[in-house]
This record gives sequence, C-alpha cells and structure tokens, in this order.
Amino acid sequence: MPVYNIGRKKRVFQTAIESVLSQSFSDIEVLLINDGSKDDTLDVLSHYRSGKVHIVSKDNGGVESARREGLKYAHGDYILHIDQDDIYLPNAFHHFIDVAEKTDADVVVSNNARFIFNPRVRFGEKDCPSLTESRVIKHDSFMKDYYQSFFGINDFPVNIWNKLYKKSFLDSIPEPPLTNCIIEDLSYNMHVLPYANRIAVIPDVTYLYRWGGWTNHFDSTILETALTGFRLKKNLIEKFSLPFIYTTSIELINYINTYFCSLLEYNKASEASFKEEVKRVLAFPDVKEACTIVKRGMDRFPHMDPIIKGDIDTLYKIDQAVLDKNRLRNVIKKMALFFSDK
Repeated sequence: MPVYNIGRKKRVFQTAIESVLSQSFSDIEVLLINDGSKDDTLDVLSHYRSGKVHIVSKDNGGVESARREGLKYAHGDYILHIDQDDIYLPNAFHHFIDVAEKTDADVVVSNNARFIFNPRVRFGEKDCPSLTESRVIKHDSFMKDYYQSFFGINDFPVNIWNKLYKKSFLDSIPEPPLTNCIIEDLSYNMHVLPYANRIAVIPDVTYLYRWGGWTNHFDSTILETALTGFRLKKNLIEKFSLPFIYTTSIELINYINTYFCSLLEYNKASEASFKEEVKRVLAFPDVKEACTIVKRGMDRFPHMDPIIKGDIDTLYKIDQAVLDKNRLRNVIKKMALFFSDK
C-alpha cells in the first residue's frame, strides 16, 4: 500500500488498512510504503507496525515508484495492491489464492465496485463484460480478445488493485518501464499481462474503489500523461503488430480534451488563456498524428471535429457547455470527498 500524507484523512486510511488486517486469510505480509509524506503519516503508520506489518519510507516519487519499492521487500508467493483509501472485502485474499492455486494462473483478476460515502453504497460492479463468469483466459485468447482494452476499447480492467500476481511470474519477466504518470496501472499491466500464460477471472466483487479519488483539483501532469501513454502504446502496437492505432488516437484526443476541460473547471482559465493553450497543444507532433489518423474514420464525439480541424472557438463553446451540464455531478463528487475526510 503506497501511503502519502494521510494525517488529514486518518479514518479513511484506517478503513483501508483494517480491511487488509481483518482478512479471513491471515498468512500475509503487509508493506506500507511511506512515499515521502510531509505530515504525521509516519506516526500513524507506526501504530500498525507488527510482525506482519512492515513500514518502508522513501523519498517522494509518486504511487508508481512506491509500489515498485514495495515489491523489493515482498517475500510472499503472491502480490496484491491496495490504494490508501480503498477497501478489500473480508474474504478477498482467500478467494484470490484459492483460484490461483486451483488454476495455476499467473494472474487472477476479480470484479470490483465503486462506492460513495459508505461501502454499502456501491455502483459500477457490472460494467466490465469480461468479468461476468469464472474462467481461465489463455495467452492467445487474451492477446486476441482482451488486450485491446489497453488501447481504448474497454472490455478488460486495466487496474492494478483488483489483480493478484504470482510473484515467481513477476520475477521471471522484464520489469515494466516507469512512467512517472497517473497511467501507472494501465502501463504496468499493459507490459505485464502479455507474458501471462493463464489469467483466471473471479466474477465476484473483492475490491471497493472509493469514487472521487484522493484528490479533486487540477492535475498538472495530465497532458504529459496523455502523450506518454500514446507513445507507450504506439511502441507496443509496433512490437506486437496490433491493429489499435485508430482507437489509441481517439483515446489521445479524448484525453487532451479532458485536460482542456480541467483548465476551465479547476484552473478557471479565461477564454483567451484557454484558446492559447489549446493552440499550443494542437501543435504537438503526437497530437497532429492522432488527428490525422482519426480524421480518416467516422466515429465522433462532439469535441473531436473542432480538435481535428483546429476550430478553437467551437471547442471552447462545447467544453464550456459540457462543464455547465455536469455541474451537479461535480458538486456531488466534491461532497463525497468532503464527507470521506470526516
């Protein structure tokens, strides 16, 4: 579990760690990675130090580097991840390990649900078509039918926290590159799962993801994340001779439009500054390439044509209208974060 500045949200963290320590399967090693916290996080973590709970402190480097640091200290046969504000259901570990040992799978993936305010208020647990029944996905089938989910066609979950990994499997394959971006889950699995011979599916919910996340502000890394993801995916498309460059290009355009919208929502950008930044971004070579590729297709979201054509005036009107329409949703999200702190 990567941990950063939990002093202000002790209750949320305590719910997360207790969901691990109260598992029906108790033969576990818990690694809490203090990622350079600047508050009293280390004091909070110290209360949980025990024979099975170990604390590792490192300089701040983000959740991705914290997870990699934790893997260096892991001694168990299997690896599971959890974010500092999420929850594992009581029998999750038992279920994961039972399936892993019965199927000899390198990776086991389970269903998950989001929750708001309270773990009993869940939604989204039936969103993923690939998790509707227990089965084993062999390598060829995964690459043919499910790997597309990492390139903009959503069918298989890309998250790191609803998966159990056999440690001997991870030790036997190349270490995925560090992205230093918020797509660390997707990048990790995008590089790891093609090496798996067998991936077992658990249709039951084992993991609860807190809707709204830990933060609710402008993310200055989102643009670099979009571009980094596009380049990573292009490399893998070439490596595996995959037909996903079109959907990956659509994904980049959608991603950069999320960045444009966040400028309006969180940075309160003026119309002039918004248009200036859009003009700058649309000049990037990767963005130009994606626009050229998508231009040949027919699928369109309202913001796509203005981005492809460089019609910045129309894009401003569209993005502003979307934010106005979603205002109530955003208020609910902020309320969820506020009450999660209490």
